[in-house]
Amino acid sequence: MQEYFIEVGTSNYREGLYRRLSDLRALEGLPFELFELQSEAPYLVRCVYSTLEGRQAEDRLAFRIYNYYFARALAEIVFQEWERSYVKKVLVTEYNFDLRDINRFMAKFWPAYKENKQAFSDLKKRILIRSILEFLDSNQRFNIEGFMNFRADQYKRELRKQIAGAVENYVLDQEHQGFINMLKKYLAKQTAVFPTLNVIIKAWGEVQFYDDREQNVSRECLEDHYRSDLELHEDILIIAIIKCAPPRLVVHGLTDKYVNMMKILTEVFEEKVSICNGCPLCGNNH
Repeated sequence: MQEYFIEVGTSNYREGLYRRLSDLRALEGLPFELFELQSEAPYLVRCVYSTLEGRQAEDRLAFRIYNYYFARALAEIVFQEWERSYVKKVLVTEYNFDLRDINRFMAKFWPAYKENKQAFSDLKKRILIRSILEFLDSNQRFNIEGFMNFRADQYKRELRKQIAGAVENYVLDQEHQGFINMLKKYLAKQTAVFPTLNVIIKAWGEVQFYDDREQNVSRECLEDHYRSDLELHEDILIIAIIKCAPPRLVVHGLTDKYVNMMKILTEVFEEKVSICNGCPLCGNNH
């Protein structure tokens, strides 16, 4: 009578493998006995389906169904443990990341990118589960590292696409942070011109500046050749505001056009900046 079993080996993921296989039995009810054949690296376990009773056709069908759950469990080990090591390796070999960049990328950008690209991650998971299942259909011995190094090519292609997208986001963020730091240094060198600076955004796009006494100080804030422009460019406004170096900055009548400017001002001025949603100055912006 044919014996139905699967042997799984790993050099690096012993705890994750044993925990996931134990969950398959206890939580998902797969009817197999779990034997540790080798407790040291490389770790090796055998899962034996002793309940299959020798009816060849029925047993083969049941075994393939069980294999699907096995494939899913093995894929979870890859997602949770192997993938992280692989991403770090790619960051070093293909993007020349140093340890600081790797740690920052893995802590902030990789989890967030995967969450935002959930459909992409789901596709990648389906590809891996299918690849493992196809392998188990004709093999009773599975080594996690060996399979991932030599068999999971389509999955790794999709993973590398995901890494590339996340790296692009990371580089853009680094450039943005460099820009913000430059503006902060520039602000630190300025002398405060007004205790409070009110930035009034008119409904038609004109921007004016008022001090804490509600006096129009646009002339003092803007260079001569910009005063005639009703709708000032974002970069001109930001530099003009930073030059005034106000200890308190209030933006009135914020519109969608200036949302990005507001984001930058918030990063530069931090707790010194606020948005007013209603006051006499706001009432004059129509």
